Order: sequence, then C-alpha cells, then structure tokens
Amino acid sequence: MAGDYLVDGARIMAMRRARGLSRRVLADLVGCSEEWLRLVEKGVRPLDRLSTLMRIAGVLRVVDMSQLVGGPIALPAVSGPAGSGSAVSGSAMAGPGGHAGGHSGGADEMGLALLFPRRPAEGEAAAGVHRVRRHVTAAWEVWRRSPRRYTELRRDLPGLLVMADATAREPYRAQAQAGAGVELGRVYRLFATVLRGCGEHALALLAADRAVSAAPGDPSAAALARAETAEVLVRLGRPADARRVALAAADLAAEAPGPPGAGGTRTEDGSERRSAVGACLLAAALAAAAENDLLGAEELLNRARRLAGRLGEDRDDFLVELDLRAASAAVRVGRHRQALRLAEGIDPARLSTRDRRVRQLLTLATAHAGDRDPRAAAALLRKVAETCPEELKHGARAVRLLAELRLLDCATTQGELRELTRLTA
Repeated sequence: MAGDYLVDGARIMAMRRARGLSRRVLADLVGCSEEWLRLVEKGVRPLDRLSTLMRIAGVLRVVDMSQLVGGPIALPAVSGPAGSGSAVSGSAMAGPGGHAGGHSGGADEMGLALLFPRRPAEGEAAAGVHRVRRHVTAAWEVWRRSPRRYTELRRDLPGLLVMADATAREPYRAQAQAGAGVELGRVYRLFATVLRGCGEHALALLAADRAVSAAPGDPSAAALARAETAEVLVRLGRPADARRVALAAADLAAEAPGPPGAGGTRTEDGSERRSAVGACLLAAALAAAAENDLLGAEELLNRARRLAGRLGEDRDDFLVELDLRAASAAVRVGRHRQALRLAEGIDPARLSTRDRRVRQLLTLATAHAGDRDPRAAAALLRKVAETCPEELKHGARAVRLLAELRLLDCATTQGELRELTRLTA
C-alpha cells in the first residue's frame, strides 16, 4: 500500500504548484475528487493506493518515487507517445471523454507541451509582443478556416506556446508585459478550444485554467478564458459548475473598467468587453441546456440578444454565434425539430468561417439522428467531411455521431457509413 511509504501530501501540493496546476485540474487529470486531493495534500487522509500515486506521479512528471515517498522507489515506465519519454500515462493524457486509438488530433503532443512546458534556452531572445500577437492571431485563423486545422495546430501550437511564454516573462514595461500576458492567455485558450474539439477534456480544462491565470489584469481576456472553462466543464459533465463560472465571469467583466492606455486614458470603447460578456452568457446558456433547464437557457440567450444591440460592428458576428448556440441548446434538451428549424434558418452566407459551417452541419446531423432520420444525418456528415476533411477523424462530436449511426444498422445508410468510416482510417 502506498500509505506504507508515508507519502507526503505537502510534497504533492508543492509539485502541483510548481507545474502550474490547480487542485481541481490535477484531480480531473488523475480521476479523483478535488476534496479528496485537498485532504491528501493537507495530510488529513493517507494516499493509500499505489495506482493513484502512480497516476499523480505521471501527471506531475515524477520519475523517482523517492520524491514523494520515504524510500528510493523507481517509478515503472508508463506508456506514452513513441519515443517521447513521457511519464504521462495514456489514461491521464486521454482524460474523461477523450479518444483513444488515434482520434486525439495530436492531443498527445499538445498535452506534453502543456504538462511539460519547454523553457527558452539561456540567452535566447524573446519575440516582441506585436510579433507574438501576429502569430497568435494567425493560429486562431487556422482554427476558424483551415480544412487541416488539427494537423496544423498540432504542429504549431507547442512552439507558439514557448514563444508567448518567453515574451510574457521578459521584463518589459508594465503595459507591454500585460499585453504579452494577454497573448499567452490567447494561446492557452486556443489549446483549450482545440483539445475540447477533439474530446481531450481534462487537458482542455488545464489549458483553460492557465488562460485565466495568464492575464488577470485584463477583464475581457479573463472573461473569454472563463467562458472557455465553462465550455469544458459542460463536456466534463459539470454543467452547474459551468453555469456558475460563466455567470460570475460575465458579472466581473461587465463591472470592470477597461484597461488604461497612455496617461491612464481608456483605450477601448467597451465593445470588446461586451463581446466577452456575451461569450460568457452563451456558455452559461449551453450549461443551462445541459442541466435540462430550458427556461434558464432561453433567458440567458435573450440576455445575450439584448446585449448584441450594443456591440456596434461586432453585432452581426455575435448574432451568428448566438443562433448557432441556440440550435445547439435545443439539441441538448432533446428538442430536435426546434434545433433543425433554428440551424436550417441560419443563412449560409452568414457562416463566414469553416468552423461555424462545421458546427452548423454537426448540429443538424445530431438533430436528424435524434429525430430518427439516420439517412439525413449521414448525408450531413458527408458534408462535414467535405467542409473539413479532418473533422471525422479528430473531431469528438463527429466521431461520436458516426459511431452512434453505425450502431443503428440502417440498411439505407450502410454504404454511406462505410465510406465515412473509410475517411477516418
């Protein structure tokens, strides 16, 4: 038993903090409750299972068990990406709801970059804030528009994280350093979005948690990071927590003053903060729908609609997002025909990015499947594959829906499903 080795909970807490992990994130990655971990760290409860101790050691990158226990006990090799030398177990990397067997969309590489961040070499010059901002903006555009977004971001995001982190650590003037923190937060938020997209929800929660910590002085950036946190919590089956996080973030962002510019003057007109508040309201509406609280979801969507009138040039873009979320919420509460009406009512010309087109098609496909029309659902998955070829291989929603359709054993869709399955190979 691990308790025989006198595991020191304080050491676990110190290593967790050194890795930049909150207690909740470590608990999710390990598969235990946050309260249990708190009691272990405080020395109130013993860590009495070797398997749990090994999972904690894997996440914290402990290769010598003597760092945690009172004796020189070597940690056995744990499976990971070939050649990586990772101490992270496959179960920890996959997380709740994650894909196994090659459907992670490169989450192993991205997970390693999050858990074991590479620091710049001594003397390595950091990029300027403006250069980092250009790269981060380009990476977000890849997610929104590229048909190979999973492959491209798997390749580019770990290096971008190193660049943004190095820049945020530079001793710039306070204003420039704050800007670097915002960009680092945008990188972490993109990590969370991509990992959530491919079903790696525990790692996505870690990335979202770090996004919140990266720019505490910027209300808009912090609100967007908390909205992403809420999105991940919904996927982790914690909609009540998600709604609470999103609504608290919306209130904080709405009440906070904008960041000061030169001489202490405001540099924004409030539209950016209102957009962030709107993102929080949409995340809260999704959480309400996941709790099967239709009235609560509709109330939050209506609040978001009222806010849209104050967004200026961002209004149309926000309304498209709102319409997509309304259709998704209807699917979550089982109102499939309502979801079909809402999703089909969105003018394709308003879906200005590939990501939004894919989300509309997946909502329609899910609603058709729920309405017992597998043929229409399969046809829409074909459109998903044409719009973003990697989605059926790496996207959690598409992979799950395809698996559900295969279980229906519908003669009219067998050929189509065989072809779609071939595309995921």
